[in-house]
Amino acid sequence: MIHPSAETDAELMLSQPIVADGDIQFSAFRPGWGFCSYVLPAGVAVQRLGAKDFSASQLRLAFQSNRQRIATAVVAHGARDAARPVILSSV
Repeated sequence: MIHPSAETDAELMLSQPIVADGDIQFSAFRPGWGFCSYVLPAGVAVQRLGAKDFSASQLRLAFQSNRQRIATAVVAHGARDAARPVILSSV
């Protein structure tokens, strides 16, 4: 399910995160962009988003608790080549 991030951009929607290869992976959709893939490194989630450790449950919780902040970073980075994920090294 994709959830809108109203405060940042009423048309931006973020997918549910998937924790794979030690990172948080998700997609964003916005009219005019289409879908774009993003990666949020686990280290960023621990250092800046409040994850207590690198476990999948903590990384998902950090993502859910910081959706607006992540959406702001997505808008700032914009859409790129759909074949290559955008790495959000700062949030």
